[in-house]
Amino acid sequence: MYRGGVLIDARTPSWHKKGTIPGSINVPFTVFEKDIGDVELAEVFESLGAVERDDVNPVLLMVEKTEQWDFTNAKELLLWCNGPWCGQSTRAIRALINAGYPTEKLYYYRGGMQMWQSLGLTTVMPKEETVASK
Repeated sequence: MYRGGVLIDARTPSWHKKGTIPGSINVPFTVFEKDIGDVELAEVFESLGAVERDDVNPVLLMVEKTEQWDFTNAKELLLWCNGPWCGQSTRAIRALINAGYPTEKLYYYRGGMQMWQSLGLTTVMPKEETVASK
């Protein structure tokens, strides 16, 4: 967990299964890039504290800029991928922002797995489940 939020390994499953940062959950960047109405993306958003809206208050729409999701109580996210040369987490962050996720709730660990391992920090073999599969 990240300050009451979620530490997200945004790498594809093939990278994730080779090892991950302890406490991370795998939500591949490709999930965040799905259509806003996609069932898998909806499951992920709900697991992160977002609420699907029925009717949208026009004032909230101006402030939050999303018609489908209310991210008011969404968790803070720290996303990471393979390292500075890898664009998987930045693509996930871009997709989250485009979906209306508040930028103040998004963090980026640019060093990723490359820096984590070069510093000799602990890695773990992941469990088979992801947020999207819960």
